[in-house]
Formats: sequence, C-alpha cells, structure tokens
Amino acid sequence: MQRRDFVQSMAGGLAGALGAASWSELRAVSAYAAGVAESAPYECLTAEQAKLLDVITAHLIPTDDTPGAREAKVVRFIDHALATIFRDNQKDFAKILADFTEFTSHYRPDGAAFLALTPNEQIDAIGELERLEPAVFRDLRGITMTGMFAHPEHGGNFNKIGWKLIGYED
Repeated sequence: MQRRDFVQSMAGGLAGALGAASWSELRAVSAYAAGVAESAPYECLTAEQAKLLDVITAHLIPTDDTPGAREAKVVRFIDHALATIFRDNQKDFAKILADFTEFTSHYRPDGAAFLALTPNEQIDAIGELERLEPAVFRDLRGITMTGMFAHPEHGGNFNKIGWKLIGYED
C-alpha cells in the first residue's frame, strides 16, 4: 500500500477519536500545540516518553518529500491532550508506551532498546508490533492520526500539514 493510500485510509477513522472531546477542548489543545516552543517542557510525557513517541510517530507518518508527524507537532498535540482533555487516559497511555518498550526489547536477542535500533530495525519492530500486538499498535496509530489530521482549529495538524498530505483543501 502506498503511503498516501495508507494515510487516507487512516484519516477516515479520525471522527471517532474526536467524538470523545468537546470542540472547545480540542481548540484549546490545538492552540497550545501550535504555539508552544520546541524547548518547552512536556506537560504529561517524560522526556524519554516524548523521544520514544517522536520516533514512533515519525515512522508512522514519515517526513520524505512531504512533511510528516514531526512537522505537524503530533507529539506536542498528544502531550497536551493527555494533560488536558484525555487526562483520564494518562495511565493507559503510559502502559501502551511501556508495552511497546517491553515488546521491542524482546525484538532482538541482545534486548536493545527501540531507540538503539537502526531506523530499518525500528520499522521492522513496528511492523511486528502491528502483527503480534495489534491493540498496542492500533492505539499508537490512532492517537498519531488524531494529531496529524484533526482540524487545526480542533487539535493537531499544525499548519494543515496533514490535510496538505492527502490533498484536502478546506
């Protein structure tokens, strides 16, 4: 499947994720994610979790000839959403990241951490996660897609990067 086809199919599932929060709450998350300085501390995520999530989201929606998750500030959106509108899911999300870390530590015989793997090994590990732990993969992919494709007014999608990726013009 081509990247654009994958991204377009994933964008279709966004509506359900957005239904869990009010429009005013999503607008507040968006405003924060768009305006926060790159060097600002994270509100909910630890620095290690943010770094891990940055690499995961960048593999799910990579930067190539078009901007990806990093440019869309997906991790900042996720962090602020977890600190505000999705605060009841903080422990669940921390468990998802811990499950991901546990899974990938068994991916190689030497137990190398995900961030110590080469980019190709990281991609392979994410593919194995999708195959062997679909619920963990689904949750990581879902929140990544929410941050990437939400209306900028409602959260995520900094500078409409996600929309430009799929050719949507509002």
